[in-house]
Amino acid sequence: MLTTLLRLFSPRSSVDYERAFIPEVTVTEQVARNPAVERLIFAGWLLIVIKCFVIIWAINHWAVPIHPYWIIVPTILMAALCTAVYCWRD
Repeated sequence: MLTTLLRLFSPRSSVDYERAFIPEVTVTEQVARNPAVERLIFAGWLLIVIKCFVIIWAINHWAVPIHPYWIIVPTILMAALCTAVYCWRD
């Protein structure tokens, strides 16, 4: 305890200050991919493809006055965005 008190009143050199702090930490290791999440993304894409065919069939079958791309394109864009965020998350 006395040595700590004496260090408080004695001047420190700048070398001691530079050794006391870590200026930067870099991590170069990439996070491993999760196979369960990749299977979930693949299943989601399969469901989107099935949905696209069902939407096209339903709109043509019941003569709905909209184009099927108004439903399909936003779905595919959002799914592509989610997939891209997962793939390039680093």
